[in-house]
Amino acid sequence: PYDEIEHKRDAISLKANEFARLIDRQSGKVRVLKGEDIVIPSVDEEFLDREGKMRAMDLKAWEYVKVQDVNTGAIRTERGEKLVFLGPSEEYMDGKKTAVEVDDETAVLIRNKRTGQQRLVTEKVLFIPASDEEILKVRNLVKLADYEACIVRDKTGKDAFYFGSNEEERSFFLPPHSHLVEMVWSRGRRRECRDLVITKLDLRPMYMSFEFNCRTNDNVELVLEGSFFWEVVDL
Repeated sequence: PYDEIEHKRDAISLKANEFARLIDRQSGKVRVLKGEDIVIPSVDEEFLDREGKMRAMDLKAWEYVKVQDVNTGAIRTERGEKLVFLGPSEEYMDGKKTAVEVDDETAVLIRNKRTGQQRLVTEKVLFIPASDEEILKVRNLVKLADYEACIVRDKTGKDAFYFGSNEEERSFFLPPHSHLVEMVWSRGRRRECRDLVITKLDLRPMYMSFEFNCRTNDNVELVLEGSFFWEVVDL
């Protein structure tokens, strides 16, 4: 009796930031080997990942990544500084991301994916969402000058007016489910272009010139030009 070699395979060496996942063709069980190590598959094992060995995701102090178990659907959030290795049935979600620096002029609007509720994070922190949270938008502080005003509309359609002359209203973050009302105004001497988007109203007296064509009773065309001062006195 003698043994016959069907084929030979090279062992794989793993560095400290590398790992490999092997699946048993008979049982379907997956085992994970992390570096530094030498990987020698058994007779019934093959690499789960096409690349063979994979590199762990390195996270800096201000970075994070979400990892999902494809068997259970469970999601975990890993934050730096660290190396993130995948488990037997895990995969990275969307790659690594940068945390949001919440400060005096920056807030984060997030949604809880379990409850669907939104909340605004204003606490000064390096914000990283939890496993069941997603970042909807990074919101900047709305600032109004003494002569400015704006309109904020909430989820019920109710409008609230904010004035820069009011100390308590001159700077604020938009609450959840709210947005600044945009108004589209005309511009130009003939007011032919309706593409001037206004979110902050200037309450100071303004100067405006205009021009339009008209005809007299005897059908003579005239071009009239004029100018006037105007001011918003009430909202």
